[in-house]
Amino acid sequence: MYEVTIDSERCKKDGLCAMICPVGVIQQDEKVTVPKISDEHVAHCIACGHCMAICRHGAISHSEFPATTVQAIPFEQMPKAEQVQMLLRTRRSIRAFRDKPVPKDTIETIIDGARFAPSGHNSQSTEFLVVQDRAVLNKVSVIVIEYLKFEIKRFANPLFRTVALAADRDVAESGLHEIPRFKQMVQVFESGADPILNDAPVLLAFHARRTVGFGDVNAQLALQNASLVAHALGIGHFYTGWVLAPCRAPMARAWNRRMPNLLGIPPDNNLYGALALGYPIPKFKNMIERKPPRIRWA
Repeated sequence: MYEVTIDSERCKKDGLCAMICPVGVIQQDEKVTVPKISDEHVAHCIACGHCMAICRHGAISHSEFPATTVQAIPFEQMPKAEQVQMLLRTRRSIRAFRDKPVPKDTIETIIDGARFAPSGHNSQSTEFLVVQDRAVLNKVSVIVIEYLKFEIKRFANPLFRTVALAADRDVAESGLHEIPRFKQMVQVFESGADPILNDAPVLLAFHARRTVGFGDVNAQLALQNASLVAHALGIGHFYTGWVLAPCRAPMARAWNRRMPNLLGIPPDNNLYGALALGYPIPKFKNMIERKPPRIRWA
């Protein structure tokens, strides 16, 4: 359990800490009074840091956040909305990389941005794994291709198709729809190219304990943060959905752990996302408009 205290001498009694506490650890019974720590709710503190971030007077102490972890926000450095929009509009998936390693400090900066993504109940559940060994990266692509061949073979079996359609028609029909694409990927790979990682020098994996609620969502949010930081740094990247495909193979448990085991993901963790990273060969000169948003106002 965390220890939270309020210095009554420093407190200005504005009640902002009580107002923003998501689980009611801090409560203010009457306006213009020193808020109190609720003995009933303190055990439910999720260490979100809201109380520390909102207090301008240094009146709150939290065992999870020593004084060195709290800094004033430099509002003058905050990007304008137009700048954020420009970052979003110019980000593109890159699949052509230079034969040049990405420095460790650059990768750490990308991960540092990823760790600030929101997470359910502030679990900060996402863990990161950096793969740079070319032999392992090559094996990643091999495993994906082997998995695609497996799917091609079993969907060619009439008995399997019947069973799969009976078990979950939507999933089975989606798989059947992908078979031509799988065959194309295998053909490209066997011609000597790498359609899985595109010879990227780095694979950044996002994983978490399978028992964590919303662990998959948390990882995807962290991945998006990482993507934007990578773009700002000039590091090309793309979301490697193919790497996750074997992990999610329906009715094929033997495949589900092959990729995590190769990468060294702990047995209790699931692989939820991955980014291929590297210095891009081309530099895009134009922004392309997206489809208009589908919005329903209720």
